[in-house]
Amino acid sequence: MSLSDRVRAKALQAAEKAKDAASEHGGRAVSHIKESIDARTDGAGPRLVALLRKEDDRPITIEAMVVLLVDAVRKDGEARELSDRDVPNAAKRRYRRLGTAALPTGPLGWHLVELYCEAATLCDVVELRRDPLSDEQVAVHLLVLWGAMPDVAAAAAAIEGTGPPVMASLLARARDRVELPPSGAMTKRSVVMALWKLRGTLGEAREIATPGVRGNLFPGARVKAFVAEAGRQLDGAPPGG
Repeated sequence: MSLSDRVRAKALQAAEKAKDAASEHGGRAVSHIKESIDARTDGAGPRLVALLRKEDDRPITIEAMVVLLVDAVRKDGEARELSDRDVPNAAKRRYRRLGTAALPTGPLGWHLVELYCEAATLCDVVELRRDPLSDEQVAVHLLVLWGAMPDVAAAAAAIEGTGPPVMASLLARARDRVELPPSGAMTKRSVVMALWKLRGTLGEAREIATPGVRGNLFPGARVKAFVAEAGRQLDGAPPGG
């Protein structure tokens, strides 16, 4: 066996180990992650702030982080303007307000805030449609909207722990687009950056200190497209349909 063949074989072996590790731990953290934030906020208060302060290198799965984002949106208790016209307008105002507040936290914090804002926009769309969805069900749709999972069925199985986790799916579908740890163990930092890259906006990002950065990173067109795609997603249409 040539050297290149041995290197390739070792890489494949490492990938399989990562998939096994992700499969074992994929659904486990979801059932416990909300309690860790409850401990930081006494069960109430600014859960987004608690997420921002959560240690960047603290282990967490992709599934758990997305469920936690939805939980934070709903428990922060923001008043929403529920009409077809107000949903995108509220999304842009939310981004400007939270984006400004997140500037001192640096790029990673800002990326987390944008994910939170899109989770909040999806929650708005769900409420507008009067869809009684749990945090986990909303997280399923976010995983598909963000390109982390190929469809609702696969995302639901990952959240429930009954199917391959998101990490395993990304290793098979998007390992060249997303930098994934070979061990399969994700942290807050790696999860946020992976979701950011999957959304396809990392290449459009400017330095946080650049004047007008908020308009560049979250333009009205992005909000409009996300709201439209969220509606199709909830109607059962395939991604991009």
